[in-house]
Amino acid sequence: MSSLSGAYCRLVKRLKATPDGLMVLMARVGLGAFFVRAGQTKVDGDFNLTDTTMYLFREEYKVPLLSPEAAAYMATAAEHVFGALLIVGLATRLSALGLLGMTVVIQAFVYPASWPDHLLWAAVLMYILARGPGWLAADRGLCKLTGHTCHTAPT
Repeated sequence: MSSLSGAYCRLVKRLKATPDGLMVLMARVGLGAFFVRAGQTKVDGDFNLTDTTMYLFREEYKVPLLSPEAAAYMATAAEHVFGALLIVGLATRLSALGLLGMTVVIQAFVYPASWPDHLLWAAVLMYILARGPGWLAADRGLCKLTGHTCHTAPT
């Protein structure tokens, strides 16, 4: 039993040594790709909203204060733009904040029963907000290029 607990302790020690930059990179790419793919389901090959997308925003999603057409275009653009920016690590915190806001709207007004999914998205987005884009991000390169001290994580 002690060799099993020793192996477990060694594993935990190695996991604790994992740099934040690697974890935030995985979070950025994974969730960014998820949102880009979700946006792609809403458009055809010419980046026109599909009839199905418009139907869903008119009949099922019904976001308050916005017309279904405006909500459909805004959501589709946000998924594509913020998702892609998250992947490359450009305007990372702004993109994460935009997707977090979208997640809150989806949770509150569209699919409240899907809270486990939304909680997971929110946790990943909040991790990115808290840690920054990490070491392999366009934000970090821009900061070095311009000489600014940015909000990027040192690891």
